[in-house]
Amino acid sequence: MIAAPEARLFAALAQAAEAALGADHAATRAALRAATDPAPEHGAALQAALDALPAATRDGLLATAHRQMREDISAIWGLLPGAALGGGMH
Repeated sequence: MIAAPEARLFAALAQAAEAALGADHAATRAALRAATDPAPEHGAALQAALDALPAATRDGLLATAHRQMREDISAIWGLLPGAALGGGMH
């Protein structure tokens, strides 16, 4: 099953934050929480953690997460209307 786009974004942000800031950073922990539990308060906590970062750091994390999502062809393909799981349009 393909993860919801929000969960994919939060997971990508968690990976980017862990690589750049470490596993114990508030932004990393908030992104992991949001990726595993889509409750609105976890998304809000992630937004607050991102807002607390310097702009250059935040922009770098978002760019890294965006690149990861952009390059995940299987997830993109899975979200296309009419795309078959086995490949190809029918």
